[in-house]
Amino acid sequence: MFQTLAREIQLCYGFVRRDLGTGLLPVPGFTLASLLYRKASGEEMIPAIGHAFLYGFLYLYTFVVSNQITGVHEDKVNKPDRPIASGAESVSAATIRYWTLTTLYLAYGYSLGVWEWALLWIVTTIAHNPLGFSNFGPTKDLCMGLGCIAQLKAAWALGGSPPQMGWEWIKIITLYMLWPIPLQDLRDVPGDLAAGRRTTPILLGDVPARVYISAGIIVSQFLLIKYRILEYRYDTSTLALSAALVLMTAGCIFRLFAFRSLTSDRFSYWLYTVIYVFQPLSAAITLR
Repeated sequence: MFQTLAREIQLCYGFVRRDLGTGLLPVPGFTLASLLYRKASGEEMIPAIGHAFLYGFLYLYTFVVSNQITGVHEDKVNKPDRPIASGAESVSAATIRYWTLTTLYLAYGYSLGVWEWALLWIVTTIAHNPLGFSNFGPTKDLCMGLGCIAQLKAAWALGGSPPQMGWEWIKIITLYMLWPIPLQDLRDVPGDLAAGRRTTPILLGDVPARVYISAGIIVSQFLLIKYRILEYRYDTSTLALSAALVLMTAGCIFRLFAFRSLTSDRFSYWLYTVIYVFQPLSAAITLR
């Protein structure tokens, strides 16, 4: 029993470990923003944040299992330590895992009253992975934008605030996920070429892709800082918050051009995900 549990924990970690930042953490972060916006009590916050963590985990877990089922050949080049690529889990076993997790995810979303956003993510996952939308840059990027909407709309609803204010933030955060998301593909170009994919960096070429990504980061963060953070609350906390976002943005863009290697691009993508996670937390600080 203990060995089975230990193996399951190891497999689960192997599936999700690279994507915990973008897949899990924005859900409780944006749920917290929703709770603070409506001045929820501490007694309300604890269970809501707990639900948000579990929902975010299932959101992430369903996607990464599906993604790794359809991306075995790429993973053998780019990420050979993943469970399926390494041989720790078979494709057939992972398929059973995916459908079990998806059923649990949809049922849990239904119980929380966010089933429509869970369903949107399931449909997006199917389009991105088995239907092959991830093989072409524009459709892959669109799926990531839809995934951001599904993730954050559910998170805001779990906090119980009216949807309008949440949507005002989600629109800009989604722009950050939709436009500069090809940054994640810079680190995977060798594997994508081997798999025959045409991601945005492959379609545009290396330097134009870096310009395109940088423009998306700059525009989205300018809109977030000017029209969401500082327009709603102008005080020491939001000025410090804005300064932190500016520094991270500048650092990410500097790295994109100063250190152009697969190793550096992996770190730049990590910084990009830190900025993404920081944005729901920015909403929590601003809307408190």
